[in-house]
Amino acid sequence: MCHRIKQDYSGNSYLGLHLGTQLFRALILDSKLNVTYVAQIRYDVDLPEFKTTNGILSDGGPGEFLANPVMWVKALDMLMDCLVKQGADMHSVVSIAGAAQQHGCVFWSELGLRRLCNLNVNLRLHEQITESAFELTRTPTWRDSSTDVQVREMEHTVGGPAELSKISGSRAYTRFTGPQIRKVYTQCPEQYKRTSRISLISSFLASLLIGGIASIDYSDGSGMNLLDIRRKKWSPACLDACAPDLARRLMKPIPSSRLQGRIGDYYVKRWNFRPDCMVVASTGSKASELAGLLVENDFLMLSLDTSDVVVMPLKKAPRLEDGHVMCHPTRRDEYMGLLCFQNGGLTRKAICEDVAGGSWRRFYEMLDATPSGNSGNVAVHFRDREIIPTAKGTLRWDAHINPMAAECIRGRHRFSTPEIEVRALIEGQIMHHWSIAHEMGFHHTPDTKIIVVGEDSRCQSVLQIVADIFNAPVYQRTGVEVSLLGCAFRARYAFYEHRESACNCQSCMMPTGRKTRLSFDEFFRDVPSGLKLAAEPTPGCDKIYKPLIERCSQICQLLASKSSVYFFHPNV
Repeated sequence: MCHRIKQDYSGNSYLGLHLGTQLFRALILDSKLNVTYVAQIRYDVDLPEFKTTNGILSDGGPGEFLANPVMWVKALDMLMDCLVKQGADMHSVVSIAGAAQQHGCVFWSELGLRRLCNLNVNLRLHEQITESAFELTRTPTWRDSSTDVQVREMEHTVGGPAELSKISGSRAYTRFTGPQIRKVYTQCPEQYKRTSRISLISSFLASLLIGGIASIDYSDGSGMNLLDIRRKKWSPACLDACAPDLARRLMKPIPSSRLQGRIGDYYVKRWNFRPDCMVVASTGSKASELAGLLVENDFLMLSLDTSDVVVMPLKKAPRLEDGHVMCHPTRRDEYMGLLCFQNGGLTRKAICEDVAGGSWRRFYEMLDATPSGNSGNVAVHFRDREIIPTAKGTLRWDAHINPMAAECIRGRHRFSTPEIEVRALIEGQIMHHWSIAHEMGFHHTPDTKIIVVGEDSRCQSVLQIVADIFNAPVYQRTGVEVSLLGCAFRARYAFYEHRESACNCQSCMMPTGRKTRLSFDEFFRDVPSGLKLAAEPTPGCDKIYKPLIERCSQICQLLASKSSVYFFHPNV
């Protein structure tokens, strides 16, 4: 008789970690999936010695958005201390899963590998994993757009953007890891030559946890322009187009559900983790959001955060001209479609500072003071270089601007009131997201749920604008950040998959003698999704927004055509 079935798992807990652009967060769920502890470290505020703004160093060159990986190391150390000070029993944590901002990478030195594998419990993490642990102490993040040359080189070598998209799920993008690695190889050849291993930020997080180099998972690896997303292997053609001897530095990719190993002995001795605590492969932020929704079919997720992102689950991998197809984090042999927009939360924050003195209450009061459609006033704010389309700049049109006249290029310098400015910003962003998603084939049916998540999804007026522009009901998930929740859910499922379902007693077997192992979706099927209907489309909204969406698309095209001269012909 198997005794495991009698084990009491009620005292177990599950830890999720999210290494974001501006914040490092942690969450612990108990055995009933209740949130028991939440902690966060704000880089700008809690780690002022790194001198970041919105998590980014200020000394980058044109188009560079860099961070010091030691900052993330110290943030992890502080985060663990914070949980313990709150009273969290780390010995009850049986599994950990993480997520991190996508595309960024870390270049390990040989000394860094030795220190990582031999952590001294008498020293803090950042006292050992110092700048000497990395060949680059200014490492690229997802916001970096300084690799136009490397993008063109990789696409040309592979056989063009369509061929690269066919293999990796995306044409080359400046922020993707492949072009970033190639930039390091071409501009810092000595540092590249000395680099022992290259981690994504997600696998970097898992590496810190296990005290060794962790593998890159399929889902986050899909955002590198290096992984063959159908074969789940590094593409030789893509690797050759990027940099020499790259496969060794990356190591073999693994499924997102695979265990990376046990928690490092350092954590056992310092924070009283149990020695058999499992560490699951870390993944990307948006993949983790998908895991945290607990919605199986027929939905489109709109994430309003530092970046804005549209995500949809896909049964098969289509070939998109723009946008990204990535491996699904919880469904083997399925995919997710992703459209990322650079000018999201940070653009909203900048306009809030400009028109409302940084007061979000006043900002949203201004939004409420204007009608749907904003009396025909439309604006597109690409303060940072946008991803789709490749464009930068701001352009405002009022209802009187003729898109065929010369004045459409100049637009209006400002609108007449700050209230109009606020609505033009929000409506312009949502219309841009909708039109790009529609062009890329992200269609929804009358039954599709539009699920809005992220830091900026808490305003009812914004949710109503989404419902009216998408002309569909909008659902909201209240409570904890969904990406962080997705980490904890993945940790919980890993414990089931690798521990609980390993029981071979008769009661756990099917009549055929086979094991009854539930899928991720099946395991959480009876867990409430936490979704609530937040907004429904206003009758007649399509008549208001259909012509405005067309004008918004025209503005985006104008900005893209003006920007192309600078981005692709910088010497003109």
